[in-house]
Amino acid sequence: MQSGRPRVALVAGGGAVKAYAFHVGVLRGLEADGFFFRSGLRWKPRKAPPGVREIDTYVGSSAGGCAVAAVAGGNRVEDLRAGLAGTLPGVPTFGYRTLFVPVAPNPLGYARRLARRWRLDGLRPWHLLNMGGLLTTAGVEKYFRRYVLPTNRFADLAPDLFLTATQVNNARKVVFGPVDSMTRGGAYDPSCAYYDNVLISHALAAAVAVPPVFAPYAIVNPSTGKRFHYYDGEVRETLSAHIARDAGADFVIASSIWSPYSYDEQIGSLANMGMAVIAEQAIHQAIGQKVDQDRRLGRTFDTLLQLIDEHGQRHRQDPGATAELREQVCELLGHRPLQSLYISPDGQDHEVFMRNPFSFDQETVNRCVDAGHRAYRAAVEREPEFLQELDRALAASAS
Repeated sequence: MQSGRPRVALVAGGGAVKAYAFHVGVLRGLEADGFFFRSGLRWKPRKAPPGVREIDTYVGSSAGGCAVAAVAGGNRVEDLRAGLAGTLPGVPTFGYRTLFVPVAPNPLGYARRLARRWRLDGLRPWHLLNMGGLLTTAGVEKYFRRYVLPTNRFADLAPDLFLTATQVNNARKVVFGPVDSMTRGGAYDPSCAYYDNVLISHALAAAVAVPPVFAPYAIVNPSTGKRFHYYDGEVRETLSAHIARDAGADFVIASSIWSPYSYDEQIGSLANMGMAVIAEQAIHQAIGQKVDQDRRLGRTFDTLLQLIDEHGQRHRQDPGATAELREQVCELLGHRPLQSLYISPDGQDHEVFMRNPFSFDQETVNRCVDAGHRAYRAAVEREPEFLQELDRALAASAS
């Protein structure tokens, strides 16, 4: 804990416009329950007074990265909703025309790629679509740099902000934020790295580049001068609650849109609703399973630590030896116990699932915002001990 106050992290996953609106609804629920969002610049922070619920760490991938970056920068929750509606004075509408730019044609580069294909294994008709994507996320970079962020440096923010992306050429997960794994004395990790020398707006553009529609986003490493390409962080891993653990969070609130459709007689079978709906269900099932697996693994580790404590008490072992064993097991497993609240739509909340994930239509946005708020309330009612434990920790830190 930092200065005795329990650290609380918000982890927000992807899912295009639908997920962004869902997260806004979750943020509304948190705000209604008295949560303060630490934000702004570190030399002029917006912080909660002692004893007040506060989120001080933000982790986001894809659309979730946009939502948490906006809040960490100091934007009000209602500003996020107004941005989608185009009602923020002096700020363009948060929509496709502003955020995404068609890939500029480059005939010479196109010809070179086709020639490379020919040398590798000959040309096939589908090789004529030799483009990284139809759109670029350069507009995302420009929008957040100009209209959303008070600074473009992670280290300048009062809260901790982490954004995830995936390296295209070796499937390495990269976490952009205020820390760097190489400067912390850590060895090279082929599966995950922390970088602190990338601008926030560039990290966001990389985090939201969903393949194959959006081309991978190129970032030049300032330390080496090498150019790396990235796309959506959820390609490699969903939610990434481990980042909150690494950052020292004691409580984690995870918001995810990936809840598969659960059969309802009024709706019927998805098998009769076309390829797009079936494909979306398959994605929800695949990603939802990954999230569930990660949550089950965390609960298993927590149970293991509880068994160690109970074994030590039952056999009257030295508490110091038991604590040392716990610490060794945690280090071996890469695990840090924390309280968590998981928020996602109910499988029968068809208001969410049946909505187009890429639509900025105001009715779709409103329905998904309401669904996020509804899912937050359901999660709190299902797991009331989360807020109870947090309030006890806050009271202890304030006394």
